[in-house]
Amino acid sequence: MKKLALPLIRAGALALLAAGLGACSNSLLPTSVVPAVPATVSVEQAELKLEQVRSQRAAAEARYANSEVTCYERFFVNDCLDEAREYRRVTLSYLNAVEDEAKHFKRKASADARDVAVAESVRAAEAEEARLAANPTPLPVAAPPKVKAPSKKPTLEARQAAQAAKLARIAQEEKEAVPERAANAQAFAQKRIDSEKRQRKVEEKKAASAKKAEKAAKDAEDAAKPKEVKISK
Repeated sequence: MKKLALPLIRAGALALLAAGLGACSNSLLPTSVVPAVPATVSVEQAELKLEQVRSQRAAAEARYANSEVTCYERFFVNDCLDEAREYRRVTLSYLNAVEDEAKHFKRKASADARDVAVAESVRAAEAEEARLAANPTPLPVAAPPKVKAPSKKPTLEARQAAQAAKLARIAQEEKEAVPERAANAQAFAQKRIDSEKRQRKVEEKKAASAKKAEKAAKDAEDAAKPKEVKISK
């Protein structure tokens, strides 16, 4: 009974995988112990196979875990566990084969792309070499050596002489300005003396006017008082 069930389990597991991975190939029906995987034809198909392998592998592990729980509830526990293990083994074996084939295709496609890129680079280099050979670049003509122009910057001696002349001119101007400054100082002092004199005169006039006004007010006050009339006896 057990020996008859195992081949049926293999066939059933592979048939379920064929249905799960049917998007990759319509002839995904391996029947031998060594899985026969259809060839991948594009990188996109390889990516799809790898994605489905991950999903189917997780589903197979979950199914096996559930089968173990179910088997311990049956009378023939060992037979049930053997069938669950065989189903898992066949399933994972086929999924591993699909995964290996898809990864191999992606590696080969990547290597082919690199080969094409290298070939294109070599072709472009050869074409450039041929173009340069047909149109050689003329050798550059050496430019005549540049003659250094005389420097327009004054020499140290010239700068020192100019500074000395500037200091001498300033000293002469200072010397010539001494009498003028003295005269200006004297004139300023005289103006201050004259201003003080005018200020004193103004103050004196104000004081005289105030005194005169005070006297006039007193005289007016005296004149307003009634005079005493003397009666003779």
